[in-house]
Amino acid sequence: MTVVKGSKQDHLVVVSYDPWTRFFKRLFVLILIAALGSAGYLYGRFEAAQIQSQAIAERDQLKEELQMTRDEMSSYSQRVIMLEKGGEVDRRSTEGLRQNLVDLRTQIATLQEEVAFYKGIMAPSTTKQDLRIQKVDIEPTLEQRRYRYKVVVTQVGTNQRFVSGLAAVNITGVLDGKQVVYGLRDVSEDVQDYGIKYRFRYFQEIVGDLVLPEGFIAESVEVVLQTNGSKANRVEQTFPWPGKE
Repeated sequence: MTVVKGSKQDHLVVVSYDPWTRFFKRLFVLILIAALGSAGYLYGRFEAAQIQSQAIAERDQLKEELQMTRDEMSSYSQRVIMLEKGGEVDRRSTEGLRQNLVDLRTQIATLQEEVAFYKGIMAPSTTKQDLRIQKVDIEPTLEQRRYRYKVVVTQVGTNQRFVSGLAAVNITGVLDGKQVVYGLRDVSEDVQDYGIKYRFRYFQEIVGDLVLPEGFIAESVEVVLQTNGSKANRVEQTFPWPGKE
């Protein structure tokens, strides 16, 4: 072939064409991807089983404590009946036993609430994924106008995935005769953002301290949950401030 001087020449490279080598390479990559995906799935199932097993164990322990408390209360009840009939102790001793019964009833009510809480998470009546604000507790501390808050959020349903997002807590009340709303970041040193991040599979407790401004009279607490992801969900619920029921 005649070559023109000064013209651009293309270089040809001869390679061996082996379709089987290319096929086996692609097959190996597919097998590797499938193996990694299966390993991730099995690890997720194992982690979910571990968490569920732990929650079931805690629930069973609460049931045992509940039964023991019931037995103890039954024993106290029998003693009170015997002592009242036989007149073996004075009124003060009897009142002491009555107080023990009251304490035991309170303890039973608390244990029943905790058992129902775990039962609702581990064996929900619905298979639908449902984010809930389980309860809000506001308790005064020894320091004036300082309170301890606890917000319990739960997820009922299949519980096969974690749920994450932001939780906002707003306190509504009256200051100088006007309706005022304070965000948690306005009354708590522990919170710097408008929302508190959460991430859980079964439930999570959001706890901390807050201090009400001088002259402010709280009336209610509003909790807003905003989930992340393509199917974002928003849950809102308002609770009366303790003493305002």
